[in-house]
Amino acid sequence: MIQTENIMTEIFPEKRTRLGSMLLDHLIMTMIAGIFFIPEIINSFSTVLTHKQPESDIFGGMIYIYIFGFALYICKDCINGRSIAKRILKLQLVDITTGQVASSLKCVLRNVFCFLWPLEVIIAFNNPGQRIGDRVAGTKLVLFDPTLEQPKINVGKVTLAFILTYGCILVLINPFNSGHLIFSGRETKFVESSYNVQLSKSSEKLINDSLGQTLTADIKVFDKIETENLKYVSAIFVLKRDDLKLKSDFDKLNTETTRILLSQFPEKTFLGELRYSYKTSTSMNTTIIYLDWRKKRRIGG
Repeated sequence: MIQTENIMTEIFPEKRTRLGSMLLDHLIMTMIAGIFFIPEIINSFSTVLTHKQPESDIFGGMIYIYIFGFALYICKDCINGRSIAKRILKLQLVDITTGQVASSLKCVLRNVFCFLWPLEVIIAFNNPGQRIGDRVAGTKLVLFDPTLEQPKINVGKVTLAFILTYGCILVLINPFNSGHLIFSGRETKFVESSYNVQLSKSSEKLINDSLGQTLTADIKVFDKIETENLKYVSAIFVLKRDDLKLKSDFDKLNTETTRILLSQFPEKTFLGELRYSYKTSTSMNTTIIYLDWRKKRRIGG
């Protein structure tokens, strides 16, 4: 077995280096890009429930920061054709026509194809010098030659490559972003300035007085929504026992809370979101009911 491995290393040293470069590049750049997602990761573990407005995009305003991570990944070779991994493994990207160091824009075009990584790995194994991105961009990967004249780092060109990459990602993500509300389940936005304190407190008291042994209610009522002349009721119910486990228990609880709300707000005069949550020391289970007389939906979390 050891002899076979040695033979394979001698026959395919370039392939091993090439694949090693791809894996190391991916590992390092994923870690760097991941730094920009730390706020979202922290938020995903949050057990704090809020009456937050639905975001108009997937990540809210933070998306402009998250895109930095993707852009850095694609621009990883822009400084003299050498990413961090390529510097470690003593490799470099060169222009296949001139043999000189590949330009920043060529490096960006090449790395766009990293998202086809399963296919790129197969191609790279059979052709260590050029994968799909290399063939499209007109570049190839070679061993770093210290005798090759290294161009002075052009900050302007590197910056331009990054800006173009960032802009293209933003344009590509935008169609998915703008449709996020439709797919998330909640499309209605309330007018925050129309918050009705008195009605909110009276509705909250009504449910807490009736179901206080089962849950704690936190309710906000808004007199207006953006598109129609309807009120909006946002209710958070923190359960004292796990009535989300069995459908029969949950349906009974939801029927009762809805009945109480309808005693305050006649049907078809409001829209609402009822968020039921049961928290333990280590987790939080949530089920959301949307009260929309035009279409009724339930989302479990």
